Amino acid sequence: MKTVASILALLALGRSKKLLEDGKIQADAPSCVKVRCPKAWVPKVGHHTLEGSTPEECCDKTCELFECTGAYKANEDYFGNVGSSVQACCDKMCGSEYHCDVGYVLADSRAAGTTKEECCLPKCELFNCTAPWAPSAAKKEVVSDEPEQCCDQTCAMVNCSLPDWVVNESKASEVGSSPGACCTPTCGNAKTVCPFGHLVQEGAKNKSSDGTAESCCTKQCKAHVCSAGWAPDVSKQEDFGEDDGDCCLPTCKQFDCSLEDGWAPSNVETVGSNETQCCVATCKQWTCNATESWLPVPGKENATGSSNSACCEPACSIFSCNSAEGRIPVQAAATVGGSSDDTCCESSKCTQIRQNMTVLKADQHCNDLSEAECETKYFLHADGNSSAVVTCTFDDVYKLCRYDVAAAIKGGCSGMDAK
Repeated sequence: MKTVASILALLALGRSKKLLEDGKIQADAPSCVKVRCPKAWVPKVGHHTLEGSTPEECCDKTCELFECTGAYKANEDYFGNVGSSVQACCDKMCGSEYHCDVGYVLADSRAAGTTKEECCLPKCELFNCTAPWAPSAAKKEVVSDEPEQCCDQTCAMVNCSLPDWVVNESKASEVGSSPGACCTPTCGNAKTVCPFGHLVQEGAKNKSSDGTAESCCTKQCKAHVCSAGWAPDVSKQEDFGEDDGDCCLPTCKQFDCSLEDGWAPSNVETVGSNETQCCVATCKQWTCNATESWLPVPGKENATGSSNSACCEPACSIFSCNSAEGRIPVQAAATVGGSSDDTCCESSKCTQIRQNMTVLKADQHCNDLSEAECETKYFLHADGNSSAVVTCTFDDVYKLCRYDVAAAIKGGCSGMDAK
């Protein structure tokens, strides 16, 4: 039985002590006062009077810990509420299956709401456009109930009392939102776009335009196409003009350049009336400087040019033959034009052949020769554009003079013929 003294002792000790049935006091009963609630938990009502040692005994979960699923979505405004149910912690969503009336669309399936007012928005097909607005078929599916989004502006709303514009009453009820679409321009208006080579003359800028370039624009010389034998006069490109006399100058097409005198036609479209203006010199007028190893090129007299590089070719005397490969300059290299090994060089064997051998006669063959005269003869072989010098050589095995084909000199030797 609890005595008055034990009860008083209990009150003095607080809730951390427990009074037993026999009146004795049990020490160190756990108190929620010492428990700290975790994040998103709040102390239970009367927290400081409760016994316990865990968050579950001393604290309540808030809605911040509750997961809204299915047709419900979380609302941060409820995070501080104590609870763990959709009713306490969540908002019901409109849902993708929500049915809106004709002319309305589901605003947001994930938005919070349960009524048509909360879940549906009107389309422009329900909006009545009145003057100065015009109905717009293209905007029927737009979700709005404002004229700016549902209707087209008419020209009646456009201010045409601006510089270079005048009112066009016939367009008042037409759809439009700019002076360009609704007003009539004057010829001086930037809307008046002249084609290339046309311009509004100063005196025509205040004239009302009928909407065509022809009503405002005048042709300039830069738009005129000069006839054959005429070229544009660049100094008159910005002038107003209609014909060759206004806009053009005579060209070299009307001048004759004489090839016989060493002149070839230049650009016939060039403006001019003499050789200097209309012609270009040919190689007929140029003298190739042999002392500098330049030689004339046959057939190039009428080619245009006035320099060694254009009209001449270098002499073989300045070409370097590869002595390491047994190549030497051809005979009279100073009078032979060329810049290649094939043209300017020959085998070093050619010198010995010219000095010690003679060509076989037309009716002779190496096989006809005796051992004594065998190696004093050579044969010139020509096949199309290729040639070769083949010497006769005596075969000691067969005791026979034969053609030394293996040692043939391809390209031949300069100064050799079949005499």
